[in-house]
This record gives sequence, structure tokens and C-alpha cells, in this order.
Amino acid sequence: MNSLRLLHLTFAGSGRENAQIVFDPRLTVVYGASDSGKSFVTESIDYMLGARKLNIIPEAEGYSQILLGLALPDDSIVTLMRGPTSSRIHMFNEDIRSLIYRAPDLSLSAQHSARSSKNLSRYLLERIGLDGALISTNTTGGTKLLNFRDLLHLCLVNETRMISKVSPALRTSGTSGQTASRSTVKVLLTGRGESENGSRPTAGQRRLHKGKIVLLDELILNAQHKLDPSSGNQTELIERLRRVLEHQDTGAVSLREVSTRYAQATARRAHLSVELAQRTQRRAEINDLLGRFGLLQRQYDSDLARLAMVTEASSLLAYFIGEQGHCVLCGADPEHQRAGREEQETTELHAAVEVESAKTHQLLSDLHVTIEGLEEQRREITEQYRNSLAATETADREIARIEQEELQPLQSTAADLMTVRSKVERELGLHTRIQELEDVRAGLVADGSLPNGQPSDSIPASVVAGFDRTIARTLQSWQVPTRGDVFYDQHTAELFVGDRPRAGHGKGMRAVLHSAFVVALAEYCLHKEHSHPGFLVLDSPLLTYREPGASSGDDPLPASVTDNFYQDLLHRFSGQAVVIENDDPPAGIEEQAHVYMFSRDPDAQRFGFFPAGSHQTLSSEDRS
Repeated sequence: MNSLRLLHLTFAGSGRENAQIVFDPRLTVVYGASDSGKSFVTESIDYMLGARKLNIIPEAEGYSQILLGLALPDDSIVTLMRGPTSSRIHMFNEDIRSLIYRAPDLSLSAQHSARSSKNLSRYLLERIGLDGALISTNTTGGTKLLNFRDLLHLCLVNETRMISKVSPALRTSGTSGQTASRSTVKVLLTGRGESENGSRPTAGQRRLHKGKIVLLDELILNAQHKLDPSSGNQTELIERLRRVLEHQDTGAVSLREVSTRYAQATARRAHLSVELAQRTQRRAEINDLLGRFGLLQRQYDSDLARLAMVTEASSLLAYFIGEQGHCVLCGADPEHQRAGREEQETTELHAAVEVESAKTHQLLSDLHVTIEGLEEQRREITEQYRNSLAATETADREIARIEQEELQPLQSTAADLMTVRSKVERELGLHTRIQELEDVRAGLVADGSLPNGQPSDSIPASVVAGFDRTIARTLQSWQVPTRGDVFYDQHTAELFVGDRPRAGHGKGMRAVLHSAFVVALAEYCLHKEHSHPGFLVLDSPLLTYREPGASSGDDPLPASVTDNFYQDLLHRFSGQAVVIENDDPPAGIEEQAHVYMFSRDPDAQRFGFFPAGSHQTLSSEDRS
């Protein structure tokens, strides 16, 4: 069988503990916490198989060699070794899993070249039987040599591409290269490359290519003029961006902490304002009550004075009692008066005055108690008001201090860092654009396009139908509902489920369909004994999937799909699979596959891809 097998991925460095994953021949699962190096495993494999660069994470600093063990179709074993920023790949004809000191058995360029066989792409293609295979570059019969990178996107899928709306058959969303991508799928499904046309390019084609190259040169030159010479090269920009992002992360933590204290201080100030308002209102209410009770007290005093006057008047009237004539109390004539009436009436008046006076004295006494209570409350409220006012002034000073001494400097620094980040990202974007233009230019220079040829033949209908059945069988095995026929449209390179293209589904379903496409393609090729890399690396194939009709509160990952997905890769899939996920795999998988759980807890069995403590804090000089 013309396929490869991954053995191990190892990062080695002098004085550093190796970071390593050993791959199972059938299934390897890497899961665990975010930011623990899971996706970095995917990127590292991609880098070791010819990607131009690897975005080094802080934990990888200090590691000088990246090793990838491969088992070749003839059962021989080689180890690929590449530096983190190297354009060369060194090969050793043995399985090495630690720092290498000896000279390599073979040194290859990481970049594909149609003019030389001394590159990794040609080496691997030769091993799987596809070296020299041609793929179409346009609809008029143009062809070029197959590149191993043309195959890799069909067996190594990162998280971004997994949920992208771009078809699994295509490398990018741009129109350039779509014909080559469709042709690559055809080569795998049919087991043979495009037919070669032996004629030389025509003069018209050479003029057309020359014009395109001139235009590309102008675009490259314009992009280079936009670069800031003081910004440094691409490697320096990447390192600078890493430091800026690290500063932003640190600043964000500080800003959150200061913002939290600022919010707490303003909340305390608002609470004190409410207290001041309440105590001001209560003090006004007490003053109002004391004013009213003062009037009542004066009324009681007036009533007591009148009662005392009545008592004195009754004493004076007693002198006149006993004299004949009109009654001094009621004015009755003598004939209407009774004997002893004067003494009786005088006594009754005095008693009535005494009763009313005692009642008024009691009311006045109660009023005094109430007034004293209100005055005590007023003194307490006044003291509380002074304390709240002092606390308010202290809170105002603290808010002003936090804002001026802490918050504003952090916000200013964050704005400066964002400005620097935008500039660095713009510079990196220009570098990437220049590299893309140079790649297109190099392709035109090396391209043997033949515009006088005939368009490439389509994939035979029987082959497409067999591939469609393999995809449908894969989805059925995973118990993913399809609600219609599943088929691959070779003309648009789109995968359809019923009358709906993959791009028309949500990102969860897109990820599952992308996984099914590459699994089915590998299974079809291996079953037909066609050439295929033989391994799959799938990053987050099931993370966001939901069953149709499930609400947002439901389990986002149905256990049936998860279980069947892993069981299918273990028992039915003929190749090798590496799955990167956040969630735990189903129970029992650890007994049948290599399973790695990455954690951010230094005390866990495995901290992450890199050992705990591998990331050293940058010095202040590095941060500048």
C-alpha cells in the first residue's frame, strides 16, 4: 500500500525536556484545555511536511530541533529534522526521538521545485508513487507537476479550515488554483495523473506569461515600497508581534484588575451618595417634626396657664358665696337658688380644673419624651451625615487617583500597543502578500501550460458514484442525519447533502461533513490501493456539532455521533487518524488508542504538549 505513517512528533533542545507525542498506527486522540498546545501539534506536523513557517508559541522557545518520525511504504523508517525557522529539512535513515548531533543522511529543501528532486515534496511523492504525476492548472489543458502540498490539505485539516465554507476539496477560497485542487482529487480517486502534452508552449502563451510576470513584478515592487524598512524582516516582525501580544495579555489582566477596583470605588461612591440623600431627608423630617411638636408644647403650656387662671378665679369667687343676691357662678335669682349650692358648685369647678390640668401635664410629659427622642435621633443623623460626607470625599479622591494614576496610563498603553500591533500586522500582511505574488510568479515561470491542448477529462461517473457511496456510508456509520442523497459535484468541487451544499450548513455540520469528506477520500483510495498519504490529522471535527432541532441549551455533542465517530476510525478506517479535540473522548477509547490529555494544571499528569515550566518569562530587555 503506497502510504505513509506518522510515528512521533518531538521537540528537542539543549537543556530542555523533550516535548513528544507518539502516534498510534490506527488512532491517536489529543484533548484537553485551551491554550495547552493541541492545535500547535497540527501546525507542527504541517510545518514538518513543507509549510513555509511555524508560528512559535512561548512554550516552544529554547527548542532548536523539531523531529517527525515517518514509516515509509517499504516499512523503512526515517526521521525528518527541521529548525523552527529553517528552510531545509534534514533526513536520517533511522528512528530518532531526541536531540540530534550527527550529520544528516540527506538534506532536502522544504519547498517544492519542479526542476529539482532535492526537496521534501518530490521525495515523499516518490515514496507514495506520485512523483511525476501531473495535475491540471486551467481548463485549456495546462498542467504542472503535483506538489505534496497539493495533497496535504486533503489529509491535514486545521480548526479554521474545518469549519470554513471553502469546499474540503479546495486549498483556498480564491479562484486561483481551484482547477489544480479539483484535479488533485481526480488524481487520488482515479489513481493516475493528467495526460502530458509533449508540445512546447506557443509564442502567444510565452507572451501572455511574460505580461503576467511583468504585472506581478510591479505588484511585488509596489508592495515592497509600502514596507517600512525600520520594521525589520518577517521573522523579526513575527517575534515583535509575539511580544506585543504578550504585553497586551499582561496589560489586559492589569486593566481588568484596575477597572474592577475603579468600578468598586464608583459603586461605593454611589452608595454613599444614596446614604447622604437619605440622611439629609431624615434630618429634614426630624426638624419638621420638632417644629410641629414645639408648637404643640407651647399650646399645652398655654392650656395649663389658662387652667391655673381658672383655679385662681374660683378661689376669689368663694368670698362672695353666702351673700344674698344673684348667684356669682351662674347668675340665678335668689328665689331660684338652693341652700348650700355655692359650696357644691365651687368644689365641682375646682375638681374639673384639677382633672384637666393633670391630663394636660401627662400629655406634656409624653411630648417631652418624644421631643428628646427626636433630638437624639437628630444628633445621631447629623454625626452619620458627617461620617458619610467624609467617606464620600475619600471615595472621590480614590476614584480620581485610580483614574489618573492607574487607569489612564493603562488605557494609553493599551492604545499604543494596539497601534503598534496594527502596524506590525499590516507589515506582516504585506510580507504575506509579497510571498503569495512571488509564488504565483514562480509558478508562471515553471508552468508548462499548453493553451492549445484540450480541457482535462472529468472523473468517470462510476468513480464519482463510488466516492459518493463511501461518503454516505461514512456519515451513516457516524449516525449523522443527512436527509437526502450525499454527492460530490466535481465541477464545483462542492459536497452536497440533499439539495443543500456543505457551505449552506452551520459550522458544526460543516465540520462533520469536512471530516467525512477527507475520511471517505482516504478510505476510498486505500481500499482501491491508490496512492494517498495514508494518514489524517483532524482538528476539532466534532466540537461545535449539534443534532438538527437541538436547542442551544442541549448537549452540543450528541454521544451517539461522538462514539460512532471514534469507533469508526478505530475499526473501519484503513488508515491512520490523529484527532484533536477539546472534549473528552468516549469511555474505552484509551484502551484501544493512544490518548493524550493536555492540561494547564502544572500538577496534572501531563501539563500540555510542552512540559510545565518550559515557558520562561521574558526579561524587560526582550519586552522593549
